[in-house]
Amino acid sequence: MIKIYTILMLGIFLSACATVKEPQYFYNEILIANKTRELIQDVQISVSETGRGFSCGNIAPLGICSNKIPSRRYMKNPIRITWVFGNSARQTNEFVLEVPATMDTMFPLRGVLEISPQGSLSAYFEQGSADM
Repeated sequence: MIKIYTILMLGIFLSACATVKEPQYFYNEILIANKTRELIQDVQISVSETGRGFSCGNIAPLGICSNKIPSRRYMKNPIRITWVFGNSARQTNEFVLEVPATMDTMFPLRGVLEISPQGSLSAYFEQGSADM
């Protein structure tokens, strides 16, 4: 009897573990921040799996380029980013932007790309309120 009970409890535990889903996040804005004192040109964000993308032609020194969109589910598709800094074209390899575990699925995310004074890029998500 104890053996059957143990097997039954193990089965319930394993089925509960199997139904745990990864949280579903949504985003509604992409923001590119030029943290340099130079003009940044031709910023392109591309997602090869979907064919979607976003671009900014020129971003003034210490300026931003932003695009608000209807809320979309974040699918963790790899992205590639290209930009021109000074006289050189730069690009990233494809990468997946991870959502920090501290983010709340109830509020949309904002994808932020920052170009540093050295011309390098950092990418992360931030989150505000529901009316972001």
